[in-house]
Amino acid sequence: MRVASILFLLAPVWAQAPLKVAAVNPPEKSNPQQQVFTNLERRLDATVSAADAKDPLELLGLTRGLYLPGYGAVFTTEVSLIVTPSLSPFRQQITKEDAAKVHQRKIEHLATLKKAMREMWVDAATSLTSIPDTEQLVLAMRLLYQPWEDTKGLPGQIIMKGPRKAAITGNIQTEEQ
Repeated sequence: MRVASILFLLAPVWAQAPLKVAAVNPPEKSNPQQQVFTNLERRLDATVSAADAKDPLELLGLTRGLYLPGYGAVFTTEVSLIVTPSLSPFRQQITKEDAAKVHQRKIEHLATLKKAMREMWVDAATSLTSIPDTEQLVLAMRLLYQPWEDTKGLPGQIIMKGPRKAAITGNIQTEEQ
């Protein structure tokens, strides 16, 4: 009786028509410019991750780049200047001494990040040969801070920009906000 009940309940499963799979169109040939952007995004991520082997910067999101016709290329990402300690069951509070050490380490890492950004900007400018020399190349990094941190003297974001031809002249504008 029990077996018959189970078979009766499962009958709708066997009664269903077989699943039809629609034919998938083959992917279009990849856009060469998109491949250059993808490669640059990966290299930018690697540059940030390797900027300081002893006290690494923390990449918090993958770099994303896009091309705006008539304007240029824009790359953005989010980082922390150090691997910042966070609250957990094992660390239930951040002491003032720890917060001061974190602040000092982040101040020291600003120069490391700016140097890495400049290298990344030049790499992107020399790689993006398909965009006109007069169009802009923008590299923007948002910096993450924990609520308990002292952010005095630390920017919320750093932007490096300039026409692509500035890779030759070195005339890259830097803004801290």
